Amino acid sequence: MAEHSEEVLRDFQSQYSRFKSMLIEAQEVIMDNAVSDFPVFVFSKTLPELGVQLYESQDLIRDWYVHATSLEELVAKNVVDSSRVEDFKEVYKDPHSYFCILVMDEQTAQFAFPPIKGIPFSDN
Repeated sequence: MAEHSEEVLRDFQSQYSRFKSMLIEAQEVIMDNAVSDFPVFVFSKTLPELGVQLYESQDLIRDWYVHATSLEELVAKNVVDSSRVEDFKEVYKDPHSYFCILVMDEQTAQFAFPPIKGIPFSDN
C-alpha cells in the first residue's frame, strides 16, 4: 500500500507543473470572491464527486481529473471529519503562498502543499 501511495504521488509530481497556471488562476478566483478561505484542488485518476471540474482527464491511465473544492465541501461530504476541522486548519498552509492538493486514486488519498512559487515538493 505504501509503495502504491508513493507511486501515485510521484506520478502527480511529474504532471503537476502543467496544471500550475490553471491552479493559480482558480485559487485567485476562489479567494477573491470569498468562496472559501480554504481552497483545495482534487487530483484524481477517477472522476471525483467533489467540487467543480477544472480539467477533464484525457487518458484514464496517465492523466488526472482536476477539480476545485473547499474544506467546507470536504466536511459536508465527510471526506474530512467535522471533529478534525481545527486539526486540518492547523496543517493547512497560507493559500497566498501554497496550494492544498488532495491526490486521490481508487486505493489512496493524501494531501500535499506545494508552494505557488519556487520548487515544488522540495521541502514538504
